[in-house]
Amino acid sequence: MNERKVCFILCVNQEVFLEECCFYLNRLLVPEGFKAEIRAVRNAASMTAGYNQAMQESDAKYKVFLHQDVFIINKYFIADILKIFEADKQIGMIGMVGCKQMAEDGVMWHSIRYGNIYGSDAPIADIPITQYRYSLKKDGYIEVEAADGFLLAVKEDIPWREDLFDGWDFYDASQSFEYRRRGKKIVVPVQKRPWCVHNDGILSMWDYESYRQIFVKEYEDMLGKRKR
Repeated sequence: MNERKVCFILCVNQEVFLEECCFYLNRLLVPEGFKAEIRAVRNAASMTAGYNQAMQESDAKYKVFLHQDVFIINKYFIADILKIFEADKQIGMIGMVGCKQMAEDGVMWHSIRYGNIYGSDAPIADIPITQYRYSLKKDGYIEVEAADGFLLAVKEDIPWREDLFDGWDFYDASQSFEYRRRGKKIVVPVQKRPWCVHNDGILSMWDYESYRQIFVKEYEDMLGKRKR
């Protein structure tokens, strides 16, 4: 395991998005002594399968799983997530948006969410890419129960549950709970201005309900602890 390496991992089915995503990734400032790589997985059977494949192929300690339509505009992104990981050894995952307490029905947006993001309906022509500098001391982070899967940064390899989530939904909530099962914290940095743009467009919810039921059944012990 290379402890001074960061790997950005994407499942890709549209090359134009990959090109745009890499445009921003290749302009991130890499801290001295660190290396960064990009691994694009094509023809993945599912998000979890693609992520597991790339995770196993990379020797990087730090991995950032992101959607192909996510563009990181915080050029200090790598240094910022490293500072957060180093601030508390129990932090295992960093997201850009997350919920403080997951709703008992497993739907992330049924809970209050924290974080920041430029969405597809937000004006992005005048994004202040360099005007805002994140401060771990002044801004800090918020611990959450689950983080949105458009971008998840981790510092250790925990297998994605492709045995349960063999599609494109609930992989993020599941992975959040897998980290928490192992006693790891999930946090969202306080972003006065978003670190990312997510050009998500129209979402497909075709299989959402079936995977929601799988999620609630698998993690019912964790979702129900608040009642006891």
